[in-house]
Amino acid sequence: MEGEGGAGTGVGDAQRPEAQQVGVETRPAGGRGEGASEARVHDFSRSEALPRTVVQALERMCASFARAAAAALSAYLRTQVEVSSLGLTQETYDRYVQSAPERAAVAIFRMGPLPGRGLLQLESGTAAWIVDYLLGGKGEIEEARTGLTEVEKALLGGPVSRLLGELGTAWEEISGFEPELTEIVGSVRTAEAAKAMEAMVAARFAIEVDGFKGGLGICVPAISLKLGWAGETRAGDEAVDTASRRGRLAAAAMAAEVTCAVRLGRVSMSPAELAGLAPGDVLCLDRASGADLEMLVAGKPKFRCRPVRSGDRAAAEIAGEV
Repeated sequence: MEGEGGAGTGVGDAQRPEAQQVGVETRPAGGRGEGASEARVHDFSRSEALPRTVVQALERMCASFARAAAAALSAYLRTQVEVSSLGLTQETYDRYVQSAPERAAVAIFRMGPLPGRGLLQLESGTAAWIVDYLLGGKGEIEEARTGLTEVEKALLGGPVSRLLGELGTAWEEISGFEPELTEIVGSVRTAEAAKAMEAMVAARFAIEVDGFKGGLGICVPAISLKLGWAGETRAGDEAVDTASRRGRLAAAAMAAEVTCAVRLGRVSMSPAELAGLAPGDVLCLDRASGADLEMLVAGKPKFRCRPVRSGDRAAAEIAGEV
């Protein structure tokens, strides 16, 4: 088969960048007779094409994330930040890595409960601007150098976590998904977030602040989006109902067993008094005779109760909450 991802052929050809846009591509018959269809070379690296409904939802998500990211960064950095969406592409992880700049601040994050890991990439200049600004500077950028220091990673952790939080919120139309930051590295080439030929969806954004222009990128596995969208369409093709998810978690928690105990009372004793205890000794507790006892749930007081008998077993009757 010709042109299977080879140079100068296939839908990923650099001479036809529009073919890399995520979406539905149509082609005319080209005058080859009514009903005729135009043959085209299939690029197997793009076999995980997303349905148009998912693409449309992703476009809305990107626009929503851009607005939320601008607000989050503006609040964190205490200066006006503008973020705009530049579009979506679908490509293999290897292509994404090869097209990425050699140096960047790359946050690797889990996508629970969806499978796979994603990347949030700040261009090296953008990361340097943020670090300098957080250290009290004016966003001055030093000459590019290899890697990130531990101090820089720690400083970037705050704004990156804010961005991931906003990403999870914007993502709810696709599927409930809580990004969890696992690591920040200095290059996409060292991230190893997916296999080389795994289909990924990449979203790119422009950042502008105080005259500085930089970039931000997000890359996630296409299969995660498909699974998340399929789960939502089976549930009625609606946005994720956060309250419903919490309800299911609450139901599971209610089915779990917890240890309960009834406490008669307390008494303080010295080590010498403890050593002198013997059968028949009576301890005076801090509770009056006939007063309600405490019922402990997982070690914490929860209810007031009264001692009663149930057949030949000692029992406790709930009198109210503590």
